[in-house]
Amino acid sequence: MRKLLSWVFVKLVQPQVGVRFCKDGNSYDHTEEKIYLDVNDNDDCGFLRHLEEKHGFAEARSYSLLIWTILHEIGHYNTLDECEEDELLVRGYCAMVDKSDVTEKVQDLYFNLESEWLATEWAIDYLLNHQKLCRFFSALLR
Repeated sequence: MRKLLSWVFVKLVQPQVGVRFCKDGNSYDHTEEKIYLDVNDNDDCGFLRHLEEKHGFAEARSYSLLIWTILHEIGHYNTLDECEEDELLVRGYCAMVDKSDVTEKVQDLYFNLESEWLATEWAIDYLLNHQKLCRFFSALLR
């Protein structure tokens, strides 16, 4: 049911973006214009903390992690995530850090990348402009 509801939400927000369900994390593929979603991934990797502390969105935890994940990945589509070479280096560094060793500084290093920041800002803006829709699906996807 989570897959169907997630697919419907994506199509309501951005109909032209494809969805593929997987079991190894969440991402957006620009070449295929497709979101890869792990609907059972409950590890936010510090994303909700970052939303609250760095983006100043105090009510971040009022919405399900899956809603934020979907909106953030669609945010990449809408902000045309073009990685600069230095951004690729930071992404590579963050990917090499063992999950058990990840600190808030490493999380912030990743989430402060321009492409990540812009995708998150897009997600916040969309959520603020479509609160009823996001609250409805958030309640279904908790």
